[in-house]
Amino acid sequence: MSLVERVVAQFARPTGFWGNITGFIMAHRPSNLERNEWAISLLNLQPSDRVLEIGFGPGVTIQKMSEIVTDGVIWGIDRSEVMFRQASKRNQRAISAGRVRLVLTSVSQLPSFDDPFDKILAVNNFQFWDNKTDVLRRLTEQLRTGGIIALVHQPRIPGATEDDATEAGERFARYLEMAGFKDIKVERKMMKPVSTVYVQGRNVQ
Repeated sequence: MSLVERVVAQFARPTGFWGNITGFIMAHRPSNLERNEWAISLLNLQPSDRVLEIGFGPGVTIQKMSEIVTDGVIWGIDRSEVMFRQASKRNQRAISAGRVRLVLTSVSQLPSFDDPFDKILAVNNFQFWDNKTDVLRRLTEQLRTGGIIALVHQPRIPGATEDDATEAGERFARYLEMAGFKDIKVERKMMKPVSTVYVQGRNVQ
């Protein structure tokens, strides 16, 4: 495995010492914070919302969302034990209050949730999912009618270009359409080193 492949693998599923370093980068890199705050703004969160974040990483986005979702609940799933520990520590107060619930699992093995969600968010991890269309179809069962899912992506491969961001937005939109989501929209934020795309679909079932 090349060095680049090793780095990419850590961002897909951080483990061990380098996983802790990866989590620190995720939590503090300015472009990550800008990207995630932009995504949150487009979700139009409400205080009573029920939200699921898939691949919560170090828990920074959940922490930000919990400042808005004060009367609802935010669930998060992630398959990395390192990220689970970091996110649990970062969100300890909200977890103790019952407003945040974190589960160590993958999107392919969803836990049982007590009620459907208003919003589902995945930032820079949809590209790592297996059986994308099937998983998205299962996620429609976790969304209330009219609920939305947002797939956010900023290309991070070496040499990523604006064309990579455009292609990702188009590809993610096709996946949402194949899974049955409607009202698909793609937003774009010009950023450094490359733009971020926000792809949203609505559950009409």
